[in-house]
Amino acid sequence: MSNASATETPRELTDLVTKIEEAIKRRVAINTKISYPKLQQELMMRFENQRAIDHAIIAMIKKGEFEHQESRKILYRKFGHV
Repeated sequence: MSNASATETPRELTDLVTKIEEAIKRRVAINTKISYPKLQQELMMRFENQRAIDHAIIAMIKKGEFEHQESRKILYRKFGHV
């Protein structure tokens, strides 16, 4: 397994990751903060796939929609891309 494949979303999770990203955007308002564990817990009640949830959050951080704060305990939702 190469490093690139470790950070990319697996094909079988792509649709679920997209749904999770949309749910996160509805749940977390722009310019607000949320606890990383709290967001994971809320999403686990809806989607029950920790791997897909982690991929969705990481993808949003890479896109610049979220940023880590306070030693990665807090996620801050930035304005992001339109």
